[in-house]
Amino acid sequence: MDITFGLDTYGTCVGQLIDELSPLTELAKAWRFPYHIAFMWRVLPESYGRKTFRRMDSRDQTLTLDMSIPYEKYLRMSKNEQREALGIELYSYLAESIAKYKKYAGTEDQQQLLAKVRRWMLENNWLEGKIGQARELLAQDMGLYEVSQQLHMPLEEVEYILIRMSGYEQTDEHPDNIVAGKATPYHL
Repeated sequence: MDITFGLDTYGTCVGQLIDELSPLTELAKAWRFPYHIAFMWRVLPESYGRKTFRRMDSRDQTLTLDMSIPYEKYLRMSKNEQREALGIELYSYLAESIAKYKKYAGTEDQQQLLAKVRRWMLENNWLEGKIGQARELLAQDMGLYEVSQQLHMPLEEVEYILIRMSGYEQTDEHPDNIVAGKATPYHL
């Protein structure tokens, strides 16, 4: 089976994060599933009014999942936060979508695919990654430095997580996105 990812964005870390999914794409080639899945992520301003949709093309045996993601929300997130937020959205939309097309893939096939994808996502910090772990440790009153050391995260990011847990909502662009914006958008 093929799992592919496409992207339409600017100014966020999503362009860098999509590259992290290439091992999943390669791994999926060895999996058996009745159809292919093509993800398209559109991280665009909400003013565009772009909606998320899915479409099954029975001729190509491809399920297309076109996901609209609010640019404004991701602009304020760190790269790690974006990874985990994308992971949650990707996994939940995948589960919801393949369940909708039961006539193309039985329950057992669906469960096996979701288990494989979930396992990969957990192993690679796309689900229940460092951000969630840091929140749990900070909620248990573990010190910033200890959390930073235990999770191998920069102290600044752990501080940022604690501040966000205290109700602070960042209103400007996260520094990770500024760095990502200065990188070349495509591999040359």
